[in-house]
Amino acid sequence: MSKTKVVYLVSGSRHTIPPNKKSPGVPRIIEKLSNNDTTSISYKVVSKYDDSLIHQDYNKRKYLHIKPTLWNRFFESILNKVPLRIKKRVYGYSLTDRIVYYEGIKRLIRKERPDVIITFMHFELFKKLCKVHPKAKHIYFFRSTDLKLRLGDQNIDFLINNSSGFLANTKSPIEELKTISPRLNFPTETIYNSVKLNDFTDKICEELSEQYRKTFNLKPDDFVIGYAGRLSEEKSVLELFEAVHYLKNKGLKVHVLVAGSIAIETTPNEDYYNLIVNYANENLSDQIHFLGWLPNEKLYEFYNALDIGVLLSKYSEGNSMFLLETLSMGTPMIATRIGGNLEMITDGENGFLIDIENVKQNLIQKLEFIISNRGQLNEMSTNALKYIKQHHTNDIMVDKFNNFMQNFE
Repeated sequence: MSKTKVVYLVSGSRHTIPPNKKSPGVPRIIEKLSNNDTTSISYKVVSKYDDSLIHQDYNKRKYLHIKPTLWNRFFESILNKVPLRIKKRVYGYSLTDRIVYYEGIKRLIRKERPDVIITFMHFELFKKLCKVHPKAKHIYFFRSTDLKLRLGDQNIDFLINNSSGFLANTKSPIEELKTISPRLNFPTETIYNSVKLNDFTDKICEELSEQYRKTFNLKPDDFVIGYAGRLSEEKSVLELFEAVHYLKNKGLKVHVLVAGSIAIETTPNEDYYNLIVNYANENLSDQIHFLGWLPNEKLYEFYNALDIGVLLSKYSEGNSMFLLETLSMGTPMIATRIGGNLEMITDGENGFLIDIENVKQNLIQKLEFIISNRGQLNEMSTNALKYIKQHHTNDIMVDKFNNFMQNFE
């Protein structure tokens, strides 16, 4: 009988798994993929420890955590005195808590020596684990677009020469990698983000929409746009507000619900945040509604209240959970014609695509069209939910991952 291979799913994100109420999409995705042990494969997950785990009942043999030991605290206190440029040169990154976390992962991998390691997100961690345990088979799970732009030539070469497999949450990085290396000798697969349909679809309710809108003094026939995510310049939040202000001056009143909190962002831009808040207060005080951070189980109320969602990334976009969850509620999206958005949105069918050049003007034109043709949203709503059911359920993605791993073996 062949030996059961031990596969470690290692999170480069500093969020704990099993996920807690504040967890974004990646921890939830890793948890889904890890719960698929077979006779030939046993999965374990490595993530950062969080105090919320004290109150959770979970399999401590499957979910391993880098805990805040006395050594870690001492190491962190030393690192806090080291200049950023030196930390960057030595480790490849300069955030102290990331250095401590990744060094803890290295110690764990040296001790456990798993058969296969799948590293999620951070390429510097992938490189370190390849060097720490070169006898393991290493798979990198890239969770963005523009592979070469993100990694650079040297890292691409390292990936090609050291990886035993490559996963991505959109098609374009895989296509890019195959263009760079036409004779690629390891398997690849696109594992999109996914949704558990009954987490949201069984809560689609017009009555709930009306109740939620009343919280903000909104009427059932008010036109409501929604955005959830980082409050950053690259997400074109100011351009969204400016477009709404332009429509206001033309006599078209549009409301915007914004879900997000700068307090939990990894690299917050305080100046930009103050800029958009001041703009909203000065020009759209009764139209822009800041909801703050929303836990995952409360997002369905937010999605219910929307006529349309917007995702206006300027530079890159992977496979947005906000986009997928919004579509799963039967709410169409306006998204920039970039990255993973191009793979999710069919223009005029389940949403609209706009060019990243002059986002504000393109958004204004699209909103004017939608407001004048609101009946079209009903058909697009049906298409949005249908698309998710056919392409982005948990079961579909878990099956793809399991097939990849079985073929990999």
